[in-house]
Amino acid sequence: MMDRRGFLATAAALPASVASVFPLRPARPPVAPRAGSAERFGLSLSQWSYHRSIFGDSRADYDRYLHLLATDPDAVLQGDMDPRDIVVRARELDLDTVDLVNVLFYGHAADGPWLAEFGRRARAERVGFGILMIDEAGSIGASDAAERAAAIARHRLWLDCAATLGCTAIRVNAYGDGTYLAQLRQCAESLAVLGDLGAEAGLDVLVENHGHPSSNGAWLAMLMEATAHPRVGVLADFDNFFMGGWNHDPQRRYDSVQGMLDLAPYTRAVSAKSYDFRADGRETRVDFHQAMQIVLDAGFDGLASAEYEGEHLSEADGTRATVALLRTVRQDLRTH
Repeated sequence: MMDRRGFLATAAALPASVASVFPLRPARPPVAPRAGSAERFGLSLSQWSYHRSIFGDSRADYDRYLHLLATDPDAVLQGDMDPRDIVVRARELDLDTVDLVNVLFYGHAADGPWLAEFGRRARAERVGFGILMIDEAGSIGASDAAERAAAIARHRLWLDCAATLGCTAIRVNAYGDGTYLAQLRQCAESLAVLGDLGAEAGLDVLVENHGHPSSNGAWLAMLMEATAHPRVGVLADFDNFFMGGWNHDPQRRYDSVQGMLDLAPYTRAVSAKSYDFRADGRETRVDFHQAMQIVLDAGFDGLASAEYEGEHLSEADGTRATVALLRTVRQDLRTH
């Protein structure tokens, strides 16, 4: 079993030992503030809003879905939407940025022609790429150091993909094993390495509250303090404050308002999660105005990504309603 010293040595050597499919670009300058604008945050579209249109029924048998993802990833793309056409959906909504999810094109991380076509379509629609969310790439908080190093190598492949597409950040999951404190230490070590890799590529590395300890707002805030890397921050999801796995019944939840307060000082992007809407256009589970006010009060001025995950509306209608609500919130919270 690899010890901590071995892990750090292996991780430090990753830029040289893990073959990079595409050369990393130099770090880009920070995004310019919205000078002269009263709008306090921007908007983007999450590719996950259309995951059913892309996956079709392939996730109905989840174990089989995971098997196909590992062995024949294009076989999970059983829907009628090409994942690259998310840029068309964004332009239809008058949005300039899309946030990507790697499992929606899992077999193409190093597929130069496929990615080049994605970039061509994006340019044709005048749409750019924001965050690339990375799932199914190993546990950066694993107790076994060799497993953590392998996870970093797998994340490096997607980090290179994000750099090639011109993304601004990657999102990783703080998953691991052991006690809360052990997982915090293990994740912090890995995030320090990923932060250095992100810095080389001009990318931020964001951790989302996305289940297990990361959905405990206090724990994730402590992880940010323990990591203390200038390229590492939080992607704050409005509703992902369920602790443990996804299948707890009833769910064990962390208070969502407290969670947003915990995460606000470290938040560099927001996932505006929606499920359903009232007659007045407001979301039924989450107070979008309150959630956005919390992060704005902490100095947030980035992008809020519309992510519809409901079932009562079509993906197109639900996403449209989410974007409309975010625009209402932005108008209501404008500076004067």
